[in-house]
Amino acid sequence: MEGRVDSNVEADRPWQAGLCQFFTRDKVATLCLRHVSFPENLLALRLLEPAAGQGAFILPLLRGLVEACCKQGKSYDQLRPVIRAYEIDPDVAARLRDRCTEELNELGVAEPMARDIARAWIKNEDFLEAGPRTRFTHIVGNPPYIRWDAIPAPLRASYRERFSSFKQRADLYIAFIERSLELLRPGGQLAFLCPGTWTRNVYGSSIREAFTSLGHLKAIVDFSDVDSFETPADAYPHFFVFEHGTSGSTKILSMAGADTIIRSGSSAVRTFAPSSSPLLLSRDAAAEKTLEFARRTFPRIEDAGCVIRVGSATGCNEVFLGPTEKLPVERSRTLPFVNARSIQDGTVQWSGTSIVNVFDANGKVVKLTDYPQMAAYLRKHKKPLQSRAKASTSKTWWRSIDCLHPDWYSSPKLLVVDVSAAPVIGIDTVGYCAGSGVYQIKSMSWPLEDLLVFLSAGVLGLFVKALSTGAATGFHRFQKSQLSAVHIPRWEEIESSWKKRFSQTHRAKNWARTLDLVAELYQCEAGLLAGYVARDWAAISSKPTGR
Repeated sequence: MEGRVDSNVEADRPWQAGLCQFFTRDKVATLCLRHVSFPENLLALRLLEPAAGQGAFILPLLRGLVEACCKQGKSYDQLRPVIRAYEIDPDVAARLRDRCTEELNELGVAEPMARDIARAWIKNEDFLEAGPRTRFTHIVGNPPYIRWDAIPAPLRASYRERFSSFKQRADLYIAFIERSLELLRPGGQLAFLCPGTWTRNVYGSSIREAFTSLGHLKAIVDFSDVDSFETPADAYPHFFVFEHGTSGSTKILSMAGADTIIRSGSSAVRTFAPSSSPLLLSRDAAAEKTLEFARRTFPRIEDAGCVIRVGSATGCNEVFLGPTEKLPVERSRTLPFVNARSIQDGTVQWSGTSIVNVFDANGKVVKLTDYPQMAAYLRKHKKPLQSRAKASTSKTWWRSIDCLHPDWYSSPKLLVVDVSAAPVIGIDTVGYCAGSGVYQIKSMSWPLEDLLVFLSAGVLGLFVKALSTGAATGFHRFQKSQLSAVHIPRWEEIESSWKKRFSQTHRAKNWARTLDLVAELYQCEAGLLAGYVARDWAAISSKPTGR
């Protein structure tokens, strides 16, 4: 069978069924299906559901299929090839067969025939390992969302070899999209409810290129503000409809609500040229124009002399973090620690918390025998430290998850909170060790204070919100994939007269003129940027932040 992996990999498959059973609500699936164009003769349909679950995307079609048979005088046996649905969990697959049998029977199909049809439709197999011998006119559903680290290493390696898009720590749903594209007929439609991360993240680049070059996206519907699943899931789902081999524009809209789901805000129409670049989903025409100009004119922030890195995770904060005076380790083994709450008014304020540093100046784990106080403290907490997944089989069970390196913790830098409604940015002029809830930006060319003001003046917010999937609270992710998508000019290529005016203006606390100067570079209205400024913009633009 096509796509088979060896038996020792198959033994690991139970992980998949147990981690991703977030079934789509019937109401949400019905709304999604309204955006899909089905053939007038439903018996010509050849529909694939790669992760069928409870059948939310196929059950609404049954009445129309039965009625098509009746109107055309066709035997119900003609329904067998119309649907192919895969479900990896045997119990869920069995329940779905029973549900299809029951509904077909209620619609007038004799029970034996209904059961045979349901058995032909529902396959208890892993879609990524199955080998259907036909192509499909429609592929719809809600593929599993499983992060890279949760997939067993042997299976992850197999998927990476078989699917070119499965890279850069991609989520499993990316492989489902690629495999589905392989099985889609010319003129066919692929429609998935899945996280919107593919529209902007690095690992979605090949998917974006395929969608914009092999056909076109008919619609992208943001369901982030909708309770889309039977059980809560932090997924920020979007529903997309791709049509193979055609060209056209993309309708972009958002939905919101729980019991009653309605359209939220205005819709927009975009035409995406063939490209692997992140898709701009903003429904603000002025914002789109500005971002397109920035992409054409300026490099990405990492090509403009900046470096981005997430803060350090410990895997056991209750052991590694604490008030400095209460950590019973050598003082040389502690570093001042800051997190998202430390960023206030554009600055980073230390609260007195320290982190136990088990690394030397080169980023290597130190020997416990060289630090008896730290050794005694960590051995006292060996059980929780060793229970961490990455430490359970490691000889250095006492290390924190991430290495603490002086290149970062002792350097001046900007810190950005990873999830917030508006950008939260602060300047660290002291050199603190940042936690995993923030992202760090070092600059090799931009003066840090100037970069803080520049990004805070609507630049960071404009880019991230145009690419971001929102939550019900209006929060956005300010993580590396989003930060690295920001385009700014190289400091050395900006005219010296502008740099002088910009520095003088923001030091003079003239926030309106500062916005004017940033808008000048991006050839937009200052009022546009004003709608995207950082949370602490008033403080940043009204008092010196220090160097």
